[in-house]
Amino acid sequence: MRILATITTSLLALSALAALPSSSAWATPVTLHLSRPPSTVNFGVTSPSPALTMNGSFKDFTGELLLDPSGFEQSSIKLSLNLSSAQLPPDQVLQAILIQTTLARFRDQSGTFASTSIEPLEVGTYLVTGNTTWASKTKETSVPVEVLKLSASRSEIRFLLDGTVRPQDVRPDVAKIAPGISGSRGWAKATLVFSPRGLR
Repeated sequence: MRILATITTSLLALSALAALPSSSAWATPVTLHLSRPPSTVNFGVTSPSPALTMNGSFKDFTGELLLDPSGFEQSSIKLSLNLSSAQLPPDQVLQAILIQTTLARFRDQSGTFASTSIEPLEVGTYLVTGNTTWASKTKETSVPVEVLKLSASRSEIRFLLDGTVRPQDVRPDVAKIAPGISGSRGWAKATLVFSPRGLR
């Protein structure tokens, strides 16, 4: 029985070690790619105007996480999102037409984000700051990010953007297409899973 217990203990120890990332994987930063699925990017708009109230998701997005062995604060994130890949439920036909009509006025229908700094907020939560580029314009953006898991084999983060559309942020041509968009509440929620090869 003692021999059996020793063998069992050894096997359990080996299994635990096999589940951990190898030391060489953490010797230098590793690049992980966005896995889609199970990653998701959802969005919604709540507005006094029924034509602007919607809930949908984006289907075309990519990303990379350069994971630093010294900690998430030294890591970096790059994301790219094809805005024209927005999909809405069948009962939101008018909203879908509105989105496509609006995006058709922009030559560049993709948006990118590249982090420049990551600062801890509390346990498991960080403030990720970076440059967001869309329609040939770049501005600094900060996003609170919740880290669900970090490893060289699988890393998972989640964030929620929530805000109100300001009048000064609405282009005149967009305001003509979507009157009442100013003051609407918009949100975007993403769960992003990264792995060495990624899944498409």
